Amino acid sequence: MEKTDFAERRADLLLSIERDQEEVRVAVQELTGAARSTLKVSEHIKEFPLTWAIGAFLVGAWIGGRGAPLNAAGQRRA
Repeated sequence: MEKTDFAERRADLLLSIERDQEEVRVAVQELTGAARSTLKVSEHIKEFPLTWAIGAFLVGAWIGGRGAPLNAAGQRRA
C-alpha cells in the first residue's frame, strides 16, 4: 500500500514539475519577445506631429507655471 501511494505521489509530482517547466518556458518566450520589441517614439511623432507639439507645449507651460510667484521674484514656492 505504501509503495503504491509513493509511486502515485511521485508520478503526480513529476507531472506537476513538467507542467511548471512548460509554463516557465512559455513565460520566458513571452518575456524575450517583449524585450525585443522596442518603443519607437519617433514613428509616433512622425504620425501625429501637431499632437506631440501641443502636448510638449502644455507640459512646458505646466512645469513653468509652478515657478516663483510674481510678488517674490528671487524666491521659489515650496
